[in-house]
Amino acid sequence: MNSPGLSKQIYASVRTPSAENSSEFTADDRRALLDEISLLRTRILNLEHAADTDPLVPIYNRRAFMREISRAQTVMSRYDIPSSIIFFDLNGFKAINDRYGHSIGDDFLKKVGIILKASVRECDMVARIGGDEFGVLLFKTDGKLADMKAAALACRIAEQKIEMPTGAIHIRCSWGVSDCNPEETVREILERADQAMYADKFQN
Repeated sequence: MNSPGLSKQIYASVRTPSAENSSEFTADDRRALLDEISLLRTRILNLEHAADTDPLVPIYNRRAFMREISRAQTVMSRYDIPSSIIFFDLNGFKAINDRYGHSIGDDFLKKVGIILKASVRECDMVARIGGDEFGVLLFKTDGKLADMKAAALACRIAEQKIEMPTGAIHIRCSWGVSDCNPEETVREILERADQAMYADKFQN
């Protein structure tokens, strides 16, 4: 996502020489100016990436996830191409933190984020929604296919483990699916997936 305010603020300090004084700049000056512009653009991209990335797990954050849901709604509205989201919640995660410490809990969060990212397509998106909740945005995927994918991903999560002196720790998850209906708000889409996830948790 672009940051227009930041871009304008940075680029305001880099001014292209006018026709009146352009002759005052040497070739070295122009090269130095282009290098500075390139460096500033790189810094902007890095800042934008940091704003979209979860601080713990190497995946996207809730902010970026909500933005991409909105884009998926636009695609569905214009081209009738469906997209769906999956909400995952790790069952018993608090008990792991309480018994083994937050560093072990953090290791589990990283494992889950990495395995989810490795198990979807390049066009899809994985994000940490907050705490022990993860979201997956599946492009060109209707609710039925999303349900099947969610079940497969839940199995992959259950396969993850951390070896401890007392034995291996495993974790399971609950999940819920919602399609990216363009007639709803992004929050309503997230809420439907969240409710479906908690219904699954209650049943299990």
